[in-house]
Amino acid sequence: MKAANLHPSYELVDWKRVEDTKLVALVRSALVRVKFQDSSSQQGTESNGQDQNALSFDTTKSQQALQQAGDQSGTSSNSTQEDFASYILIFKAAPKATWVFERKIKLALPYVKQESQGSDDQGSNGKGSLYKTLQDLLVEQPVTPYTPNAGLARVNGVAQDKVHGLEQTTQWNQQASQKNLTNNPAPKAVTGFKLDKGRAYRKLNEAWPVYEPLDSTKDGKGKDKDGWITSGASEAKGDAPLVSSTESQMAAVTDSQQSGHNSGLVSLAQRSTTVAVQKSDSSGSQGQGTTDNKFQKYLNTAQALHQMGVIVPSLETWPGKPSTGIATRAGGGVSVQAATRQSSSTNEDLPNVITQLYHTSTSQLAYLNGQIVVMGSNAVPSLWYWVVDERTTSGRATWWAHTELNWGTDKQKQFVENQLGFKDDSNSSLTNFKSQGLTQPAYLIAGLDVVQDHLVFAAFKAGAVGYDMTTDSNASTKDQALAWSTTAGLDSAGGYNNLVENTAGLNGPINDLFTLLDTFAYVTPVSGMKGGSQNNEEVQTKYPVKDDSKASAKIASLINASPLNSYGDDGDKKAIYPEVRGRQLQNIFWWLEN
Repeated sequence: MKAANLHPSYELVDWKRVEDTKLVALVRSALVRVKFQDSSSQQGTESNGQDQNALSFDTTKSQQALQQAGDQSGTSSNSTQEDFASYILIFKAAPKATWVFERKIKLALPYVKQESQGSDDQGSNGKGSLYKTLQDLLVEQPVTPYTPNAGLARVNGVAQDKVHGLEQTTQWNQQASQKNLTNNPAPKAVTGFKLDKGRAYRKLNEAWPVYEPLDSTKDGKGKDKDGWITSGASEAKGDAPLVSSTESQMAAVTDSQQSGHNSGLVSLAQRSTTVAVQKSDSSGSQGQGTTDNKFQKYLNTAQALHQMGVIVPSLETWPGKPSTGIATRAGGGVSVQAATRQSSSTNEDLPNVITQLYHTSTSQLAYLNGQIVVMGSNAVPSLWYWVVDERTTSGRATWWAHTELNWGTDKQKQFVENQLGFKDDSNSSLTNFKSQGLTQPAYLIAGLDVVQDHLVFAAFKAGAVGYDMTTDSNASTKDQALAWSTTAGLDSAGGYNNLVENTAGLNGPINDLFTLLDTFAYVTPVSGMKGGSQNNEEVQTKYPVKDDSKASAKIASLINASPLNSYGDDGDKKAIYPEVRGRQLQNIFWWLEN
């Protein structure tokens, strides 16, 4: 760190050796602070404020954190201006088996356009701006069994139609059709583990942030409609925080969102400090439970993020956790004091959330053909990723959240939307899914590496799919998309067999090793870099770049992880599959603790 002129608070989180000539390392500091400048809360915003980045490093807060940490390192005075951003360090080989520091690359913040309150700006592709994506992320709603994450019945190794009763395929299809799910997931989809009956909510250590409960029945997508009506709804309502007079505006916003409208949004800073109460029944009545702005039995988005190590102000403690005031990422060696909630402030709390999302998104790296990729780890959601040229001095992050999928068929894209649980804007009485870009940061990233000139990674997320490759043209599952994130093993007549070994299932943070077997996911390159200075151009996904085409294609998107034997993004069964076989990677990936 001294050679790179970095503060002693920086820690080494990942590194890669490039042949015998170069070493690339990733470092970050727990003193970094990021602020969100909400234009709706600004005073005297300049006319060009709409073109400014709403995200920026907060050197003042970093200095305060440094002082609170009781810095005794005797650092130079320039530390007062240091933003403590994460860096890529490049070292070159030297005689006597040593490495000499050569240069560093700053991992800059992604661009988020400032927007006035209630702005209708939808970005260049009409799919919603990053600003609104960030707003949507921080809305707190409870996680229940009636969400996409609990979408498939959990009986290990048993197909859906068998789980729900003998010969239930017809009923399954009817229910799926009524919900406009187009037979996704298929009746033969094999699921991971059983959600024990009587468990009315997800355990805290099994939960993942998802946003909309589903109303479909167990015959359609593994939901227990009767159980929800008789007990789940009342329990959720009784558990939800009370709506006080100071929160009436928030309750109205929540009602508006539930009905598919985006008007009347309060500022992001306000939203981050006020609990958005989930509507529990059709009558529109709100929470009747706790007064401390926390769900006790259910898990809202903020609590889920906190559970995974992302510090959320006012959630220094959550049910079942000792009141330590410290949030520690398991295995990461990072302990950061959570900020004390100030009752008179709405703006001081949010930057800490954004800070932790930036910090945890810089957890691992890979190097390929002069391009360095940085993204989050398996333990926390990774909102951003970086693809930077090693010759640059700085690289701006790109959002996972605003990358559009283009898989060639409405069915495939619809399945992703179903798994993400978006609510339909147009008519919520017919379907509760919104056709919009991906905004859920539910990534479980287990490995990142380079194999035979391909950048590859192992990742699971809500909505990631594989395909049933059965050769039986009459099979109801033929060509169907199957979920990864809700299963401990995908199996079909075509040969998915134990995609991963994971006894805990993939519905929450994974705390054990797993082994990649027959199938793995590629990082998807695109024909051009995404976004430029504004990060708003639409991305089209393609197959991984081969060595002979690297001059004309740049790696810029990690979205749309395609299984080895997928049909390709145009749905063409004749697509030429890459030569790398999954079993060659069996010993490549390991569980990254950082």
